[in-house]
Amino acid sequence: MKVSLSERAYVKLALHAAKHPTRDALGALVGRVKGEDLEVTDALPMTHTPLSVTPTVEIALEQFAHHACLDGDQNLVGLYVANERLGNVGLGPNVCVVADVIRNAAPNNNAVALVVDAEKLNDALDETESTTEPKNHGLILMRRLGDGSTWETVGGQSGVVVVEPSATRSAKALFASPDALRSLVDFDDHLDDPARDWRNPGVDGMLAK
Repeated sequence: MKVSLSERAYVKLALHAAKHPTRDALGALVGRVKGEDLEVTDALPMTHTPLSVTPTVEIALEQFAHHACLDGDQNLVGLYVANERLGNVGLGPNVCVVADVIRNAAPNNNAVALVVDAEKLNDALDETESTTEPKNHGLILMRRLGDGSTWETVGGQSGVVVVEPSATRSAKALFASPDALRSLVDFDDHLDDPARDWRNPGVDGMLAK
């Protein structure tokens, strides 16, 4: 299985993790199922507060799924999480519940979880290669294999993450911009101020420049 991550998706999940380095940052992945593979085109930041499976999460997932369907007939194909504790690269019980909800609704139950390894992400942003895929992107791939009830870290033939070559360069450039971090909006921010758009057109605009 290959998970291809667009520049837009990588930058948004990286910015979300960087904006809330001492909290759990959780979001959904939007894309298309290509046989056994996934093409992730966007990331939708959801929460940066202690996660519980509440109506708020259900509302967020419902709106995210509707947005994905309108955006080129896509689906929710997974989630990402940057854990509060440095070195914690697993999925907590509540995150697993959200991952299961997304997986159960995904085409062919084909969905993944990406865990942000903050230390490796910082290393990835320090790399200067701009024309080739970075050797390290700071993401750990997890799947539920077969009829298994647990999410497991996978690699090799069971799964590999491929990031668009320009993604780490763009993320590094935006990390240096206070405006980029301020403009990144998750669903929690939207609930506090409905004028703030969780679809993040501001970040899209910065990437388009």
